[in-house]
Amino acid sequence: MSRTLPSLILAAALTLGACAPAATPPPAPAELPEANAENIRADMEFLASDDLEGREAGTPGFDLAADYVAAEFAEIGLKPAGDAGSYMQTITFLRSVRAPAGRLMEVTSTATGAPVPFTENVDYAMGNSLSAPNSDVTGEAVFVGFGIVAPDLGRDDYAGLDLNSKVAVMLSGTPKGIQSEERAFYGSRKFMNASERGAIAVVTLETPTSRGVYPFERLIREGRLDGASLTWIGADGAPFSSAPNIKAGASVSMDSAAKLFEGTGESWPAILEAAEAEGGNVKGFALPYTVHLTQASTHDQVQSANVIGMIEGTDPVLKNEVIVLTAHLDHIGITRGIEGDQINNGALDNASGTATLLEAARMLKAGPPMKRSVMFIALTAEEKGLLGAQYFAQNPTVPKGNLVANVNLDMPILTYPFTDLVVFGGARSTILDAVEKAAAEMDITLSPDPVPDQGLFTRSDHFRFVEAGIPSVYLIPGWENGGAEEFARHMTTNYHRPSDDMTNSIDFDAAARFAAIKARIALALANADQRPLWRKEDFFARQFDGPMEP
Repeated sequence: MSRTLPSLILAAALTLGACAPAATPPPAPAELPEANAENIRADMEFLASDDLEGREAGTPGFDLAADYVAAEFAEIGLKPAGDAGSYMQTITFLRSVRAPAGRLMEVTSTATGAPVPFTENVDYAMGNSLSAPNSDVTGEAVFVGFGIVAPDLGRDDYAGLDLNSKVAVMLSGTPKGIQSEERAFYGSRKFMNASERGAIAVVTLETPTSRGVYPFERLIREGRLDGASLTWIGADGAPFSSAPNIKAGASVSMDSAAKLFEGTGESWPAILEAAEAEGGNVKGFALPYTVHLTQASTHDQVQSANVIGMIEGTDPVLKNEVIVLTAHLDHIGITRGIEGDQINNGALDNASGTATLLEAARMLKAGPPMKRSVMFIALTAEEKGLLGAQYFAQNPTVPKGNLVANVNLDMPILTYPFTDLVVFGGARSTILDAVEKAAAEMDITLSPDPVPDQGLFTRSDHFRFVEAGIPSVYLIPGWENGGAEEFARHMTTNYHRPSDDMTNSIDFDAAARFAAIKARIALALANADQRPLWRKEDFFARQFDGPMEP
């Protein structure tokens, strides 16, 4: 693990150095050193090893990974920037796992009192609940379309509907035709919208689009519902929730959802046709059914840490402005109930991002002086809903106003010699200026978002910094030179599966190149004349009151 001299020899060297006359410090280097591919290989081999059991937040395997990263930060010479002079920002989480039994969805006609048959794992599926160990709610059902509230678009799917103490029945996903990143943003707030309007539960209906991404049967078959859910506990002892009124939930298959629309005068196939059309113009209405949901879970508390180190800037004023470089350290742990290998090693998701973050830290520490400070965070609980990033953004270890930019790495596919870079959110802030400078120095081209429908700008840790108003981007290798094929191969065969391990053909020279551009971007941001700003009137700057260009 260590790349230093043995500890006794190192201690002796430090003692002799303390007794010797002070030496003139060497001149600061003018250029960054080269990235070392073997460093990245060693880091990935440890982080993606079976011994770490998939690095799930709140498990001993993750703790081993966090200790490893902290040791590397110390060896690099980063200043501890966690709690109480340590590298760790320890977070207490409420953990919920669904109980073996105690789940039920009962649907009853309000007109006749007759039950409508719904069978678990055939018609509906339920996971755990973070709201209480035993949730039991009953309410009249109200169809709310997609459940989208988009003031900029003049859209409110709840207009004219009474949701107070009722069950919101909503379509999965978001309407087509909205700008992809904004569409994903609106989609991320669907449960919050229902909660704010008084709903007590949410029933989500599969659609052709959502089925194409993650079929209902796969949810059952792969045992994903047995995984733990987390939410962080604040200083007041209360678990964080963005939708506190929602006490229970269920997912219903596309075929079975038709039962909820019988006797309404509305055709479920016609609703799906409208939902799949541009704009997804689907109107909500009260359903003639009552829904009863029970959801049994086991609750406990676990701890997991963000690992944080920093290089302080050299400028007496600008060093208070902090550039934050992030990569999530956690993965999804062990998938029970499948045959063969059950350990999700997460080599590319996201041992690769963490390893390149570490190498960028080595390069910057040994590189030219930086006016601004640069912080490095290996984040926990990304796979649980970007929770480690959310906790840090709301409880930073430096004054919140000092955080001026975030550059995030998540699941770089490092299996081919990439020649271009995708910068999610790049056009939204002046961070792009630093990216363009670094890319030009390395003869790397910049490419547009190749999968806009996936809304990736809202789906990784950087978005929690966006929600705090901080200009942020997310970097991945681009689609040229075989990238499109490699990304597709990973998503169809390895993503969130045990096969995402070190047996894949990882190109460590490409990994070194990726670390190098990350370091160059950080160096450019740290030494720029002006801190990064959102572009004038950018959508996310307006949503979260971020600093904009004049």
